[in-house]
Amino acid sequence: MIIALTNLKGGVGKTTLAVHLAVWLHEQGKRVQMIDADVQESSSKWMTECCPDIPLHQFHTPDEVLENIDSIKKQCDFIVADGPAGLSEVTRSLLLKADVTLLPCGPSALDLRAVQDAIKVVRQAQNIRNGLPKAILIPNKLQSQYRLSKELVETAKNLGIPSIAGLKLRQAFADSVGQGTIVWKLPKAKEAANEIKSLFKELKITKI
Repeated sequence: MIIALTNLKGGVGKTTLAVHLAVWLHEQGKRVQMIDADVQESSSKWMTECCPDIPLHQFHTPDEVLENIDSIKKQCDFIVADGPAGLSEVTRSLLLKADVTLLPCGPSALDLRAVQDAIKVVRQAQNIRNGLPKAILIPNKLQSQYRLSKELVETAKNLGIPSIAGLKLRQAFADSVGQGTIVWKLPKAKEAANEIKSLFKELKITKI
C-alpha cells in the first residue's frame, strides 16, 4: 500500500505524521519503505536518526516517482511518501500512484484554503483513477480553547472527504524533531504518544 502525505501548504504536519506513521507501521512488524519527495529532505534526515532500518528514497521529480514507485511497492507492505509543499507535478505524480492520501490541515484560514485546493487536486486524480486515492483529512495543531480550531473541526465535516479527530498542538511533537526520535520514545510525552497512536489506529490503514 502506498500512503502519501500531501498538502499545498508547508508547516501543516506532513513530515511529522509521515515519520511517525512509518515508524509505527515498522514496529507493527510491517515491511516499510519511505519516499521523501520534498527537496528540503527533512523526513530523510529525521528518519535516518530515529529509525535507520527503514529504507529511504529521495525523489524530487515526477519522473522519479512514476518510474520507481511500482518496483519499490513490490518489495514492501507499505510505502509512506512525504510529499512537497505546493501544487507541484511531484504531488500530482504521488496522487496518481497512492492508495491513500492523508491531508493534514492546521487551524488557520490559510491552511483551510490550501487544503480545499488540495482536495480539488485529489478529486482530479480520483476521476482519472476511478476513485483512488482514498483521501482522509487530519486536523492538526488543534487548541480546544481557540475559535479557529473549533471552526476547522466543523468545516472539516463539510469538505466532502472523511476526516478524523486529529492532533492537538503539543510541544512533544516539536521536541521529537529536535531530538531525532518519535514521541513514544520521549520521556514525559505519554499524552502525545497515545494521541498519535490512537490516530493511526483510527485510520485503519492496515485494513484499507
